[in-house]
Order: sequence, then C-alpha cells, then structure tokens
Amino acid sequence: MKIILDTNVFISGIFWSGSPHQVVALWALNKIHLIVTKKILSEYLHILHKIDSKGDIAKKWGTFVLENSQILEDKELVKICRDTEDNKFLNCAIIGRADYLVSGDDDLLCLKKIGSTKIITPSKFLKIHGKQR
Repeated sequence: MKIILDTNVFISGIFWSGSPHQVVALWALNKIHLIVTKKILSEYLHILHKIDSKGDIAKKWGTFVLENSQILEDKELVKICRDTEDNKFLNCAIIGRADYLVSGDDDLLCLKKIGSTKIITPSKFLKIHGKQR
C-alpha cells in the first residue's frame, strides 16, 4: 500500500502519540510504503529544523525518509487545492499513484480524492488498514 503523509501528519507522528504516530509507525515497520517528492521532503526537513535547532532529529528522519521511501521528481500537474502550498501533495499522489493521501488538513480532505488516491484522516486510514491486514 502506497501512501503520502502531509507534513502535519508526518511531524505529529514523530513527536506525539495518537493516530498520526500509529501511521508513521506502520511506515517505519515497513507495513506501508511512503511516497514523497523533493518538495515534500524539503518541507518535512524545514519543519523538523524549526523544532530541533541542533538538527539532530532532522538529520535522523531525513536519512530515514531517504532510505525508506520512494522519492519522486516534482511535477506540477494540478493546481486545485484552495491552499496552493498543498498542491505538492496532490501532484505526488498522481505521479506516484498512491493509494492514500493521509492528512488532517481540511483544504485537502474536502477534495476526498485525486485520481485514484483517496484523501483521508489518519484515524480513518488506521481503520481501513486494520481491515485490510
């Protein structure tokens, strides 16, 4: 199963417990496959550096993403999200043919789907993943 994590889910999954953490844990255990573009990875790292000024966490997770994800080139295929910064996740979904885009962002969730990729919350993803195992 191929997924995309929006930045808030990725960051929340690293630092806090709850549904985002459980989704990140599934990826870390190789139960699901993460797809990112260079722009998405850059945003992940930017936020991690803001949280951890020493950069240790960003370095650790940046390396983990590089070694355990499919990294795609950025392409602008669609510009349909009301928050234009979120279009990178939609484009990644199309390019990578992801099964799910996991997000807590209403600007993405309101779209429900992009191509064959369903856009759902972390808790809904966990329910679906639990049924498919």
